[in-house]
Parts: sequence; structure tokens; C-alpha cells
Amino acid sequence: MDTFIASAGTYANLVRQAKSKQKIIDKMEAAGLVEKVDMPKVLRFNFEDVPKLPPPNIAFNEVAFSYSGLKKDYLYQDLSFGIDMDSRIAIVGDNGTGKSTLLNLITGQLSPVEGTVSKHPALKLAKYSQHSADQLPYDKSPIEHLEATYKSKFPEKDIQFWRQQIGRFGVTGAHQTGPISQLSDGLRNRVVFAMLALEHPHILLLDEPTNHLDMESIDSLAIAIKEFSGGVVIVSHDFRLISQVAQELWEVKDKKVINLTKEDITIVDYKNALAKRSK
Repeated sequence: MDTFIASAGTYANLVRQAKSKQKIIDKMEAAGLVEKVDMPKVLRFNFEDVPKLPPPNIAFNEVAFSYSGLKKDYLYQDLSFGIDMDSRIAIVGDNGTGKSTLLNLITGQLSPVEGTVSKHPALKLAKYSQHSADQLPYDKSPIEHLEATYKSKFPEKDIQFWRQQIGRFGVTGAHQTGPISQLSDGLRNRVVFAMLALEHPHILLLDEPTNHLDMESIDSLAIAIKEFSGGVVIVSHDFRLISQVAQELWEVKDKKVINLTKEDITIVDYKNALAKRSK
């Protein structure tokens, strides 16, 4: 590979030339001779900070579960773990092992057949499902839907507030006021994220949140998760997101939840193991 090494004098000349060219471009833009090139704004998502609750916020104690209620059908058995507002957990595993079921046990949508799931009495959860965007009212605009859903929670807020709430998740301009049916799948997902933020949850539960998101949106979501003061539990196959946010990696396997992080298994190790197994 050829390598170019500039002397100090050559480098200084290059810098002067670059600055001179930029000054010429600035003058041409000011004179209207060329159109100004605006750099695209970096997309930023934001979940508002919430007050801390003392741990444990969620505690599983010897939990077992099956949809039939029969022991022979158990998806899970002897689950004992805790989740709090410092948690950054990614749950991985094969399809059909019960990852989404685990989230539903956490929310209370499902109840254990054995054992207990206890929660802090003030705990507030918000869950994103991979089907959440499909449940939006397609005949309403994002602003209309947010206002109709949360007007009782924020009765004094005007339309500018609703614009800001949806805008901080990248739904801007005509997308705010047009029908949801005309939005792309990615923009519909952003509407759902805006709704989650308005819940002001202590813990976010995200089930395949990157479906239909482009790389910029995935990275923006990762930054928002890292900056969020609450806990986050993610079920995902997206290694781009997991590698950025997960502090603990849990694998659902053989009716158990295995903490891979405690076994010194990283997301890279897990990804490599999957690749070997697929061969």
C-alpha cells in the first residue's frame, strides 16, 4: 500500500488551500451563485429521566410457566433473578424458546404457574412490542393520536407540546399531521417510541425494537437507551443494538434464563457460536 507523508511545510500549504477554498465557497453562497449545502441533522431520540426507585424493582422467585398450566409443558422452570433501574439487559435465544413470554411475565400480562413475580409498588413499565406499530389508528395523524391518548395526563398542553414530543423521535413536518397510514413502517415505530417516552417509565421493555429501523435510527435508539436513567430489557436479534447498550447478556435455553455475562461470554462470543452452529 502506498503511503503519503507530508512535510510540515506541505501540510501548512494544504491547510491554507483548504481554508481559501472554503472562503470562496462561502462568498459564492452569500452572493447566491451556488446553493448552500446544509448538513443533515443528527437524529436524536430521547427518553426523559425518571426518579430512582430502590432495588429490586422486579424480582422473580422460583418461577415456572406454561400456557397449559401443566408441568410437562413448562417453557420456564426455577427462574430467580432481579431487574432494577440500573439494568441494561439483552435477552437472546432461539425462536420459540419463550423470550417474548418472559417479557409478558415481567409486565404481569401472564402469571406464573409456580413461584412469584414481585414488583416495587410505584414501578411503572412501558413495553414496545414488534406488533405495536400495527395497533396504531391509521386514520389519525400522529399528533391527533398522541393528544387523544395523553390529553388527560397533560391537560394543559397545547399543540406545540405534541409536536415536540413526536419531533424528538424524528417524526417531523407533514409526517406529524398526515394520516398514520401514509407513514413508513420506520416512522410508525418512531410514533410508538414517542408514546413510550410519554409514559415516563422506570423500566423499558423492548421486544425486537429495531424492526424496520435504518442504521441511523438504531444508533439513535442506542444513544437514547444509554442516556436513559431507568432500566432497559431488550429482546432482539440485532447485534448492532445489543453491542452498544447491553451490560448483561441473558440466553433463554432449556427452560432457563442463563446469564452469559457471568460466564464471561460476550455478545461477540455468542454471535460466533451462532455462526458455527449454523454451519
